[in-house]
Amino acid sequence: MKLLLKIALPIFLSIPVFFSSCKVVKPTYYFRNMGRDTSITGVFEKNTDFKIKQGDELNIIVSSLSKEEDAVFNNYTSIGLATKEENSSTSFLVGLDGTVYLHKIGKIKAEGLTRLELKTTLEKNLQPYLKDPIVNVQFSNHKITIIGEVGKPQQLKMGNEKISIIDLLAQSGNLTANAMVTDILIIREKESSTKEFKHINLEDHAVFNSPFYYLQPNDIVVVNPNEKKVEQELKRLKYQQVSAIFFQGLATALIIYQTFFRK
Repeated sequence: MKLLLKIALPIFLSIPVFFSSCKVVKPTYYFRNMGRDTSITGVFEKNTDFKIKQGDELNIIVSSLSKEEDAVFNNYTSIGLATKEENSSTSFLVGLDGTVYLHKIGKIKAEGLTRLELKTTLEKNLQPYLKDPIVNVQFSNHKITIIGEVGKPQQLKMGNEKISIIDLLAQSGNLTANAMVTDILIIREKESSTKEFKHINLEDHAVFNSPFYYLQPNDIVVVNPNEKKVEQELKRLKYQQVSAIFFQGLATALIIYQTFFRK
């Protein structure tokens, strides 16, 4: 009996560790139904430049052959002189009159223009003050929200017009093992205070033909859990806990028997 106890006890005590290491994570597959070495036609192309509107916040960075003059322009916001801490993210608010204010050149009409059109307008107006001015314009208030079964739920700034659902997932730590890859929900703001709800399947390569492949400002991407996977995982954990309790109890009983009852 003593020999049996010496052999069985380490085995019983190691069983919980064994069960805890038995979790099998199934991989997530993108575009599962795509043929090998194939081509896709009719891919949706994102070529829409968003128009600037009232209330937008714009990052406007000026550069030229004069770094001193550049600093003067870049240190001013729509409301005046910026502090050093603000320089890295200087924003210009598009006012109710549809304009932005820049140092020296004053108010410039921005509403209704694209980023490229505003860039061209600003460069033209800056020529009397700077040599070979180059202007970079980006949106600073456009964002995309992703929540649910991803590695990093977040709000991601959208400085320009083009970001795909795949790019967003890559920047958000990819899908988790429990993600419902066949049913990704995208919530999109529409005009007239309405929202559009679209479900896409990332196992289906037809997503490349969808207007929802490229995301728009203020889109919300919801990655729900695969309920079947979650239920299976809960059952596995419950079985593991019950088994661990049973075998640890059995090992304890053997120790008590060996210590107090065996003569």
